[in-house]
Amino acid sequence: MAGGQRLDRDFLSSLTLPAGMRALLYRNFDQRFSPVDLIESGAASHPSQIVRLQPLIERAVKRRGELSGAIGAGEDAETFHALPLFSPENDLLGVLLIGSSRRELAHAERFLHWTGIIVAVAGILLGIALSWWATARVTRPVGKLVESAERVAAGDWGATVEASSADEIGQLARAFNRMTGELVAQRERLVQAERVAAWRELARRLAHELKNPLFPLQITVENMQRARESYPEQFDEVFREGSATLLAELANLKRIVARFSDFAKMPAPEMQPVDFNRLASDAVKLLAPQLAKAGIAQSLELDPAVRPVQADPEQMTRALRNLVLNAIDAMPEGGAVTVRTAALPGGVRLEVSDTGQGLKPEERDRLFTPYYTTKTHGTGLGLAIVQSVVSDHGGRISVESEPGKGTTFRIDLG
Repeated sequence: MAGGQRLDRDFLSSLTLPAGMRALLYRNFDQRFSPVDLIESGAASHPSQIVRLQPLIERAVKRRGELSGAIGAGEDAETFHALPLFSPENDLLGVLLIGSSRRELAHAERFLHWTGIIVAVAGILLGIALSWWATARVTRPVGKLVESAERVAAGDWGATVEASSADEIGQLARAFNRMTGELVAQRERLVQAERVAAWRELARRLAHELKNPLFPLQITVENMQRARESYPEQFDEVFREGSATLLAELANLKRIVARFSDFAKMPAPEMQPVDFNRLASDAVKLLAPQLAKAGIAQSLELDPAVRPVQADPEQMTRALRNLVLNAIDAMPEGGAVTVRTAALPGGVRLEVSDTGQGLKPEERDRLFTPYYTTKTHGTGLGLAIVQSVVSDHGGRISVESEPGKGTTFRIDLG
């Protein structure tokens, strides 16, 4: 009896407990733990559960005070409060055990655990999406800027990029568009200036070239007129000499006109396999008398590994001849000319070197401009024709020259 209440199963049944809680009573009539003295309302507990309660009950009996402890694990775990019951004489009558199931707590913990995982995964995915969006927002305009810059570098000076944002990238895009607009405007002004300069140079060169033969023509005609009026007996002799001079200067005029005409109507190359070693040898052999007359030594350095390359033999011979003639003009006091060939992967290299005075940087930069020449005579079309021929063949021509160290022209085909 405790407080006038008999400690038995009816006592446990009289207790009103919330859902998920249960009450057990251990009737302690002996100092040693006895599982049969543990009763509970409703169905009996499994023996394994009773055994797990033994340590908690023994501690409560020994301490003679209230204790709490967890029994089991996972969803089957319970939290028990052990309440020792005493008689008025302070004798221990039993231990009341109130158990609270941890199932809902375990469910809550599992729910929170998975919720945390889901939130974390969603946060990571959201972070990745935001990072991708932010990166794309920055890299896509930058990529378009790079693409437009490459187009400008390739010669498309009018390339622009869309500038719809108001941030730094948009400001950069608008600055890029202004830059390309200014480039186009400057290019147009430059082209116009170069066109005007080219026409002026053409007019100057034509005036110079035509004036040279026209002056002797005028003098010859005037001499013939004076001889006819003042010295009739000598007119026949003056007429014969004047006629020869007139014919020579007229032939010179025809050559000048022919060179300008040839440059104006360069025909498309007729491609066929060409042996450049043989082409170089034949060209030098053809010009050997002019080289010897100018006191210029000649040499050939032909690479036996050179294979036939698709080209127009007539145009390439003309280009090589112009380079050799240019070398002769560069050495009025004599020197040496070397013609070389070298095999390239799928192509050929052709070089013409001289031991002349060389060129200044500003002369080298304008060397292939039509009607430009460093000589006191000539039309300035020789090297322009060479460049035109090489360009029509899809090749490249370059020049290496320094004052006092000679000049080397290099043609790469293939």
